[in-house]
Amino acid sequence: MDMRALAKKLYHYLPRPPSTNLNLRRLRGNPYDRLAAGATVLDLGAKRAKGCYAFGRPPADITVVSLDIESNAGVDVMADAHRLPFSADTIDAVFCVSTLEHVHRPPEVIKEICRVLKPGGIVYVNAPFVFPFHADPDDFHRFSQNGLRVLCNPFVEIQSGFNRGPASTICHLLVHFGAVLFCFNRKWIYGLLVDLFQWCFFWIKYLDYLIGRYELAKVLHSGSFFLGRKPDHRMTKSTA
Repeated sequence: MDMRALAKKLYHYLPRPPSTNLNLRRLRGNPYDRLAAGATVLDLGAKRAKGCYAFGRPPADITVVSLDIESNAGVDVMADAHRLPFSADTIDAVFCVSTLEHVHRPPEVIKEICRVLKPGGIVYVNAPFVFPFHADPDDFHRFSQNGLRVLCNPFVEIQSGFNRGPASTICHLLVHFGAVLFCFNRKWIYGLLVDLFQWCFFWIKYLDYLIGRYELAKVLHSGSFFLGRKPDHRMTKSTA
């Protein structure tokens, strides 16, 4: 084993740096609580997540189908989100977390989500706004909380907003700015510096306890989210 490989192996034994994210805008209720036993959840761009996110983990009586464009140990279906391989009105809920920024045509993905959802089905979408470029395999789009709401207009809104306030957002940007500034254009140095600057700057995120709930916090936010429901026209007709 050469010295670089040994150093890399030893480095991974070090404690991971603290997160730059302080999640203030929590959902009013877990999306899983809105589903009946036996429901099927489609998790788009899931990789290894298998429906496990900040809002909760899937209950034992919920089936999670993980879909991604690339093969992965946690992926059940390998497919393109622009053309979902499911029949219309067959899925109880769709989660699309940190995925829309990587697709070519977000409106088409939203249209496909709406197509496969059952009437009354739940949708949860999360996407970045002020956030560094991150290729996975590429990076194309950003969405403000209002932009994500407009994109998701086929659905009835339950809640929308952002879960990264200005302090958390600037903390993350400072980490990556510092890494770019001092990496001498070396990718491996950049990676090391990201970890180093997370240790240096993570405390900044706690300022969101003070300013994160300001109305003006929307000026500098990231992590926009939308929780909604597919319209159920049958229910509308029955109550008309």
